[in-house]
Amino acid sequence: MKTLTTILIIILIGSSALIAQQRDFSAQCKSEMKKLAYFVGDWKGTAVIQTPNGPQTLAQTEHIQWELDGVVLSIEGIGRENDKVTFNALAFVNFNPATQEFQFRSYLKEGYATDAYFKVLGENQFEWGFDIPTGGKVKYSITLDSTKKTWYELGEYSPDGTKWMKSIEMNLVKL
Repeated sequence: MKTLTTILIIILIGSSALIAQQRDFSAQCKSEMKKLAYFVGDWKGTAVIQTPNGPQTLAQTEHIQWELDGVVLSIEGIGRENDKVTFNALAFVNFNPATQEFQFRSYLKEGYATDAYFKVLGENQFEWGFDIPTGGKVKYSITLDSTKKTWYELGEYSPDGTKWMKSIEMNLVKL
């Protein structure tokens, strides 16, 4: 038992030394994350989802805030139909200094999780998306307008990456 305790203490001390030697990338990450600053706040509007039975309109809200002192952006989206939550997602966006790219990870209330790309296309213009494991691609184009305080998002699906079909359209206003 003494040997196990000694080994654990050595591992903990060694880990602490490695952590202490790691470079601090927070300033670089925060600088890149500032490109997403206008997202922060509460948003409200509608999301129209294309379903096999026709369009479904949801009352949509988004709550967005900084986490970890501005290194991570958390996004929670809730869609309601007749006051019943039919959509609920939580996502995190961060800048990865090793790859020099943004990372996007989302979770749905049904238990799914997705790792996606996230690109800054211009000032307050973004795109995120992912490949579907069974084939096809999904992408979301976002335009924020700080003058009108609006968020427009178009979600599209493509079976082959060339022909795109609208899957969701979201129009929100910043509160």
